[in-house]
Amino acid sequence: MIIETSAGVTLNATFISNYFKNLINQFFKILPLWESGEPTLPKYIRSLQIELLGYKELILSVKNDSQMLSLVAVLQYLLDNPATDITTVKSEVFKAISICTKLQARYSNMERGD
Repeated sequence: MIIETSAGVTLNATFISNYFKNLINQFFKILPLWESGEPTLPKYIRSLQIELLGYKELILSVKNDSQMLSLVAVLQYLLDNPATDITTVKSEVFKAISICTKLQARYSNMERGD
């Protein structure tokens, strides 16, 4: 299946599915950075948030997808609440990973025609 972009370039659904697979690792990376108190963590989270906002505008099929907003909102919460306990951080990161997994499956199924 072909996916339209705001740049006028088309992408196949496998490409989009692979993006969400990679995004899972990017969210997972937050956990060890948080646990170690890495000072560059806010910069990493903000960069990931900017990427997601740009992606949302680039890929027309996700422009109004509430799941994309959930991913951006999780990152915003983590940025706004740096004293959040690790249990909450883990919960939110795994919620984001679950969303990425669902989005990956959606685009994987599109490519197979499911």
